Amino acid sequence: MRLLSLIVLIAWILALGRTILNLRLVPRLRVRQPRAFPLVSVIIPARDEERDIERSVRAMLAQTYPALEVIVVNDRSTDGTGAILERLASEDGRLVVLSGSEPPPGWLGKPAALHQGSLRARGELLLFVDADVVYAPDAVAAAVAYIEERGAPMITLLPHFEMRGFWEHVAMPNLPLFGFTMIPLWLVNRTRTPFLGLGGGAGNLVRREDYVTAGGHEALKAAVVDDVGLGRLFRSRGFRTEVVLANELVSVRMYHGLGEIVRGFTKNMFSVLGRSYGLALVFLVLGAIFHLLPYALALTGDRIAIATVLVIALTRSILFLALRCFRLDNALLGQPLMVGVWGWILLRSLWFTGIRRRLEWRGRRYDASRTRFGAD
Repeated sequence: MRLLSLIVLIAWILALGRTILNLRLVPRLRVRQPRAFPLVSVIIPARDEERDIERSVRAMLAQTYPALEVIVVNDRSTDGTGAILERLASEDGRLVVLSGSEPPPGWLGKPAALHQGSLRARGELLLFVDADVVYAPDAVAAAVAYIEERGAPMITLLPHFEMRGFWEHVAMPNLPLFGFTMIPLWLVNRTRTPFLGLGGGAGNLVRREDYVTAGGHEALKAAVVDDVGLGRLFRSRGFRTEVVLANELVSVRMYHGLGEIVRGFTKNMFSVLGRSYGLALVFLVLGAIFHLLPYALALTGDRIAIATVLVIALTRSILFLALRCFRLDNALLGQPLMVGVWGWILLRSLWFTGIRRRLEWRGRRYDASRTRFGAD
């Protein structure tokens, strides 16, 4: 047990170093104007988004970037989304509202809506954004300036995560924690390896020509995690992609409360692991060893475990301060509870999307065995 505790401590020291390296080397999106102003088509899929859609669309229409069209695909919403969009479109001619059709056989709803939006778009640059994301007025101009300067076919904007209430602060930090402590983000922009291809619903900005060449969302028609899938698709076609920390200009509150978090990630956790039961078991075991065991052993007075808990707390504190989501209680003690919640989400995903092969989202039901993490 002492050797295992020592291995866990070393792993967390390395994670701390990786976090610091990522925070220092991942580029940040800064307010600036591009040299040229190609038309940007913002494409937003919306199905039953009445809670967030007005705030998101108004933020896009308030951009300082002059060459902009906003295309919202109303994906057969059953709530007030359509009425809100019609009212906004009557106020601003740059807003185009498309009435989405039911996804064809073999397609999931969101990739189908994004595909429809891309066919209508006129822009040289396409910006794919979820309906709950809010952009500061200078965000699009800054993103265009960045992709122009870097000459990248695709960039992904990493947002600020808005969290409210106890459970959102417990569960949602898993996303930035996994990205900054486990993934060498500093290496992502320095390689074209498909495995390191990232994407995000907060913003995938692509050059239209490269998007079409890569296969677009037709290549992602069964993708449960289409935004990350787009990054991997680009890289599998030989294109370079980059990630940019945009937390000062882009924000998102993905889910409201624990119930939404659990249901939202249940649909894709098993797909993220390639629908592999063996890999899911490995993740559960490693999660217990590296995230729960140190806290259990620390209660017995084990000094190595206590040191590990302190390193974990330091890692969380540094990251949370940098990403503007710091809470002392959560930074110091939130790790085991966070891992417990995500362990439950994985087990739930195994049951519903694995064993029962049922994927439900926004009122639609799919055969989960026919879905993919990204491209086929």
